[in-house]
Amino acid sequence: MNLASEKSEANKYFTKKGYIVKNLKLSSSIKDDTKEYIGRETVIRDMKALYSKESFIGIWVENALFHLDRLDIYYILNRFYNVLVDRGVVYLSFNYGEEDCLKDGEWQTCFTENDFTDLIGFTDFNIVSFFNKDNQLEVILKK
Repeated sequence: MNLASEKSEANKYFTKKGYIVKNLKLSSSIKDDTKEYIGRETVIRDMKALYSKESFIGIWVENALFHLDRLDIYYILNRFYNVLVDRGVVYLSFNYGEEDCLKDGEWQTCFTENDFTDLIGFTDFNIVSFFNKDNQLEVILKK
């Protein structure tokens, strides 16, 4: 499942590798040019409405949660956990920082490695690795 930009390189990569990528977006107002990019439509659905009967081996979330508060992020991570197969993985990226901020008119929730470790401590996920590059905290989690 891809919750990143429809034009993300990950989307194209996984599709070319033969994976069936389910693209979700939050609103019909978000421009969708996925079909032209990878030949597949995007499903419009709230991330919070993932069903337990669905299952995914991986979830790719590139800069799609930064506008949510920590409680909503916690809630969504638990939904992700419920729809992942055993040993499924999640990739997440957030802005790196010790304080949340307003940037370009949008609220942005920022994390350090310690902040994110504290949040994950309330879930059943295991942290596989952190990467901090270009002021982005990238995280890989495993069920």
